[in-house]
Amino acid sequence: MKTPMMHQIAGGAAARPFVTHHNALDATLYMRIAIELHLKRLIVGGLEKVYEIGRVFRNEGVSTRHNPEFTMIELYEAYADYHDIMDLTENMIRHISEKVLGTAKVQYGEETIDLESKWRRVHMADAVKDATGVDFLRSEKQTKRLKT
Repeated sequence: MKTPMMHQIAGGAAARPFVTHHNALDATLYMRIAIELHLKRLIVGGLEKVYEIGRVFRNEGVSTRHNPEFTMIELYEAYADYHDIMDLTENMIRHISEKVLGTAKVQYGEETIDLESKWRRVHMADAVKDATGVDFLRSEKQTKRLKT
């Protein structure tokens, strides 16, 4: 899909948009900060699978890890759950590796990552607990919330 890059209303993410002016329409327009909203409209309109690889613009800081203009991929599939999307993502990354590198084995520093092997799937709360030792689902605040 190719969706509009300039909108009359900014939306789709919690970022500040770049603002421009359309002379012929004498209208203020906002450069898109996400692709999401138009793709979701297409799903609601009856398309079952949509995606776009496109430029987005976020009027925020600049660093070696953050650029205000970047390419993003967004995809949506009707009737799919997060397991389906994880499968799709794994298959897509594996396929891209094979097409670009000729192999599903990727060298990263001293490590070899085998994209053909089973990918680890972990619940976010478990990943946080493993990395920090904090079980935020069992925190005092969370326990109080669950009781009310």
